[in-house]
Amino acid sequence: MLKKLGRPEVIPVETRWKIRECYRGHYGQWGPRVLSIWAKRQRIGGFSPGAIARVIADLREQPEPKPALRRYELTAPGVMWSEDGAGFRERGRKKELLVLQDEYSRYKTNHRLVSGPAASGDVCGYLRQAFDKYGPPLVLKHDGGSIFHETEVRELLRQYGVVSLVSPPRYPQYNGKKERSIRDIKSYERAMRRHEPDSTLVGRIDAAIQDLNEDRPRPVLGGRTARELFDNDRIALPNRVEFIDEVRATERTLRQDARSRKELRSARRRAIEEVLSAYGLLVNNADVSTYFHAKVATK
Repeated sequence: MLKKLGRPEVIPVETRWKIRECYRGHYGQWGPRVLSIWAKRQRIGGFSPGAIARVIADLREQPEPKPALRRYELTAPGVMWSEDGAGFRERGRKKELLVLQDEYSRYKTNHRLVSGPAASGDVCGYLRQAFDKYGPPLVLKHDGGSIFHETEVRELLRQYGVVSLVSPPRYPQYNGKKERSIRDIKSYERAMRRHEPDSTLVGRIDAAIQDLNEDRPRPVLGGRTARELFDNDRIALPNRVEFIDEVRATERTLRQDARSRKELRSARRRAIEEVLSAYGLLVNNADVSTYFHAKVATK
């Protein structure tokens, strides 16, 4: 048999006014659960939080709608690259795949499979190789791993005039394109391993990078390949020294104006984004289907 629903709780009029007065008296900060306990302590009745919520429904402030997630897009290749690693196993041994990606085109400018976890020498070696081959980006985005605090890596970025941008902790969406690329590489590697069991891990990863860079037309790139965007949409980038000086000046201002530790921690990231926006190299809340076709020139 179906259980019959109980009758709604009836709160006497006098008690309803007491609850409402209590709610107002505490500036709307006592919620229904707290008021339910308060009513019991005051010996004016035992009422459920749901019943009390109906009593004060017209007094409660409606929460403001959450703002849309902030998203930015680069407007040209070479402006920002992202760096990250992914773990693999081969014959029981740990391996780490280092991947360097252009954020505009999703083109993988370099990759290297090392005995994991990677050391600073591994990171420096493959960064330098890509910088020399394609020219260094203005900004290198990476996670907050300790390897980017090591002297060897910091000196390499200083030598090539590359600004370091640390992704916010516990916010993987900030590096969403890179996260997606890592998933695509792993998916391709697994599929190839099933169909070609005699293939090597290095061979499968190379094939995955070849597919993502050269062969696969991407809907998000307007039907073009990553290589086509990377090669064909290049523009003249700003002077590196002036760019770095502007980032430092903007960061100093943001630090001086910071009202909380959160704003202080994010000052460098916001400074980089503001300067890139001023140069027309970054747009907020962009439609990727249109901005990937944009041609933006800077002096």
